[in-house]
Amino acid sequence: MTTSYIKRIEISKLWGKHNIVWDNLNPDVNILVGINGSGKSTLLKIIYAAICRDEKSISNLNFKNARIENQNNWHNIETISRKKKKFTEGDINDLNNEISEDFKLISGVGYENEFIERYEFISTFDVPTNRSKLKSDESPLMLELRNLILQTGTNSFNDYRLSATISPEKAVDVSNRINKLFVRINSLFSNTHKTIEIDATNNIVFRTESDTIQLEQLSSGEKQLLLILFKVFLMDEKPYVLLMDEPEISLHISWQQSLIETIRTLNPNCQLIIATHSPSIFGKGWGDKVTFMEKLFVN
Repeated sequence: MTTSYIKRIEISKLWGKHNIVWDNLNPDVNILVGINGSGKSTLLKIIYAAICRDEKSISNLNFKNARIENQNNWHNIETISRKKKKFTEGDINDLNNEISEDFKLISGVGYENEFIERYEFISTFDVPTNRSKLKSDESPLMLELRNLILQTGTNSFNDYRLSATISPEKAVDVSNRINKLFVRINSLFSNTHKTIEIDATNNIVFRTESDTIQLEQLSSGEKQLLLILFKVFLMDEKPYVLLMDEPEISLHISWQQSLIETIRTLNPNCQLIIATHSPSIFGKGWGDKVTFMEKLFVN
């Protein structure tokens, strides 16, 4: 199955009163701009919950119906309905079953064989699902970054590096892609005179002229930037839908300005849907990709 891109989004009765239509999304970059409280983050959450069939999130989001359309040769239109009703604790299973039944294709083809295969949601406030693993002195961002880079068996950077030893024919490509990533990171970190490398223990560290800097010693903005870059890198240049909610928070202004171009360099095949209120994100040549949240509301 080939991942297709989102082309149209319709949501009825957001917060019980607003109807939204976002038509003709770009296959490359889409920037959703709006003030705080305008609904842009909620819209991204609905999109993500719809394409990954997160029934719990759907039941917790305040809207009536959502329809996400894509079209890429053999992909069909997907309709996802959320029926809202008053229920007691004993009705929860029935409600979940009802929501599950509402995941259906207009054409009648099963959901699992259609729609969007690869997707990612990056939020400024990423929190690990298993809080029990969180050390008292380690932030959620640091834990997620550490897992993304080091943890085996989870599509981590470490797994990607090991794939070169398992499949020697991939070794050159893996090495070239890692070098490309590190060159990009070093360019972004050049103002702080830090360079990234893999040390003798196979850990990622940063070097300065006089010191070695561990990941946990980086600033929150540096960690956030690395989290974005490594997640995009691990897409392996495959078609993806990438949702990002206010990625500018904690990022230096120069990183905000180059963020979209950097992501597109690491994976030119991903569709970006970014919610932001920072002009720096779209100031360098991306103005034609901007959609204002208030213009999506329809009668």
